Amino acid sequence: MHSAALLTLPTFPLNPLSLLNGLLSSALSQFVGSARTALDSDLQSYLFSTHDVSGAAVGEQFISTPGLASLNHLLTVAAGTLLLAILLYSGLRTVTDAGGERRHQLQVVLPRAMAGLALGIFSLPIIQQLIDLNNALCRVVVGGAAVSLSDLPWSSPLSGPALASASNNIFLLLFAAALVLAVVILALAYVVRYTLLAVLCASAPLAAGAWILPETRGFARQWGRLLVVAIFMQFVQLLVLRVAVALAFARGQGIGGMLFAFASLYLMLRVPGAMNVAAHYQLSAESAGRRWSRAVRRLAATEV
Repeated sequence: MHSAALLTLPTFPLNPLSLLNGLLSSALSQFVGSARTALDSDLQSYLFSTHDVSGAAVGEQFISTPGLASLNHLLTVAAGTLLLAILLYSGLRTVTDAGGERRHQLQVVLPRAMAGLALGIFSLPIIQQLIDLNNALCRVVVGGAAVSLSDLPWSSPLSGPALASASNNIFLLLFAAALVLAVVILALAYVVRYTLLAVLCASAPLAAGAWILPETRGFARQWGRLLVVAIFMQFVQLLVLRVAVALAFARGQGIGGMLFAFASLYLMLRVPGAMNVAAHYQLSAESAGRRWSRAVRRLAATEV
């Protein structure tokens, strides 16, 4: 009996669900922790100001992005060639169609052509001034260095202590992983914005040339509206973020803090679309105002 007791092997409880839950919780914790560390550097580069992120120097102007100036100058030459074609077209219409619409005559097109050429040549400095204005507004909103990465609404729910307390709660860890994906979408939106600004800066001479003729002026307006939204969306998004940081609920943990972080990210991601719609309605209101003013002038001329 004594020897049989010595040969008894120890038994361990084996629960597959508990084992799977532990493995999944460990994987999610590592994913959230590593992703948050990687995202912090990208957010630091793109979120608080607009500058050249490809250079070694910190705070370089956006137009210093490598290759941007050379492409802009190349398209300036192309726009100058198109300008000659526009002047030739307007001159022929002035000669052959003397009783035609005044807006196509050379004496009307020539001042616009000179203005369009000047805008195309000096497009990069002008756009940089708009970017500097956006950066100044962003600094005012964030209060200098008053807002840091540790103050953001999603920093507290994704912090190390919060993840440690939720290490055995798969529900909270899934929410944390979804929150990380939302922050990834925000970072991706800023990378897309940076690329879009580079494309708009390079194509500025062509947009200035499109502003000359009435048939192509709509493309120039679309370009200008897209430029304004792409530049100043950062200021409006930081304004939303500043309000979110000012609320005491921004430092909350658990499911409540995560939901607040989701709400803040949702509002920030909705800003570009809202600005685009507002700009569209503004252009529609301006067009309606011009139509009404022309109608009033025609009515007044008829009465006289």
